[in-house]
Amino acid sequence: MTMYRSIGRVFGGMSVAASLALSAVAFAQGEIAPPAAGQGAPGEMPQFEIPKVADISGDFTDAMKTPEAVKAAEEALKKTAKSYADAKSYADTFTIIVDMMGQKQEQAMSVSRDTAGTRIDMGPNSITSVNGKVYIANADEPTKFVAYPLAGSFLATLEKELGGFNLPLPRWVLEPGEAKDVAAELAGSLMPGAKIVGFDSVGGRVLLTGEGASVAVFSIDPTTNLLSGAKLNMAPPGAPEGFLIPLTILMTPVVSDALAKPVAFDETGKTAVKSPDELAGDAPDSPQDESIKVGAIAPTFTLTDLDGKEVKLADLAGKAVVIDFWAEWCGPCKRGLPHVSEFAKWAKESGKPIAVYGISSFEQKKGDERVKSVAAYWTKNAFVMGCLIDMDDAVIKSYGFNGIPATVVIGPDGVVAAVHQGIDGANPAKIIDELKAECEKALAPKAG
Repeated sequence: MTMYRSIGRVFGGMSVAASLALSAVAFAQGEIAPPAAGQGAPGEMPQFEIPKVADISGDFTDAMKTPEAVKAAEEALKKTAKSYADAKSYADTFTIIVDMMGQKQEQAMSVSRDTAGTRIDMGPNSITSVNGKVYIANADEPTKFVAYPLAGSFLATLEKELGGFNLPLPRWVLEPGEAKDVAAELAGSLMPGAKIVGFDSVGGRVLLTGEGASVAVFSIDPTTNLLSGAKLNMAPPGAPEGFLIPLTILMTPVVSDALAKPVAFDETGKTAVKSPDELAGDAPDSPQDESIKVGAIAPTFTLTDLDGKEVKLADLAGKAVVIDFWAEWCGPCKRGLPHVSEFAKWAKESGKPIAVYGISSFEQKKGDERVKSVAAYWTKNAFVMGCLIDMDDAVIKSYGFNGIPATVVIGPDGVVAAVHQGIDGANPAKIIDELKAECEKALAPKAG
């Protein structure tokens, strides 16, 4: 499932506001294609005129945008991150307000965290990280739950299990710690390429920009040193010029020695189900809708590269093959590709029998226009690996992916050795070492 569909399954029955808010996040993260100018992307949004949005950065003066001001903003945010990290317990209600296409709606999302774990609630739905597991539950289905083993961290587990899932919240709210890249940790899940460009030291407001024309203003409460709210105008990757999604987030943080209701999850009398689909009461997806699993035989394919040359998976037998499904409109894809390219450079220099390809999938542009656009992007970024065009999206569908990015390692025997869905927002470069280890393991002689 795409991140957007996964969220919809987890937070089933949400209000229109929550749907729009999470759609906005999905747009910002590039998990669903934005509409082309003058038309709606099939199955996603109807035709509409590009709405005008208010300028949220107009009152930032030149004096607030100097290098010194940016440095002061970075220091202020590091102190804010430390305030979250130092809290023995923390609770907050985030009110998400979306004003898009003539609809202004809102939805509340609460977060509570103590020494035992973290819990997120939206309506009847909850996600709880405690006792080495991440639980997904719905109060309307009190006898069921989904549980995933905690893999590294709360957010990393959700990103892995739900195909790149993320929340429109600063990362340190959910995973407190020392801030390193304060801009990315503050707004990275909402604005790819976020960077600090201004600081209103009197009002405690931080100005950020992101890819496209995205702009955000986050406010810091001078008394508590915690975040009090944010306004964002988000430009989805690949959207027509001028298309912005206005989003307001109100925050009411409270820190204390202990929560009134400690974070916990009791499995007693409940049944674990395998997926959010089952939790929502839906029939499990058909096998064709499930992503390829480790140990399966990789579906064969014949695709054309940017020079018009055919590449057949069957001709790569005896090599470890890494394929990375991506699209030009996909923000996470574009953040991940440089790291896949870095791995491809290592593979080439190592002399090991490893083939690496990007596979353009789910693109809006069609035919020659698509090939020219992909080729221009590939050349501009000087990626080391080749790029194949999945013109009718048949290959990515045969691998069962409905969302991107997705990376598959295929062993020299044609068996899937590893699968990666989404990217690690905190450390996207770690896939380089992961792919190295997975390819070397796939190439190692089999015992017996």
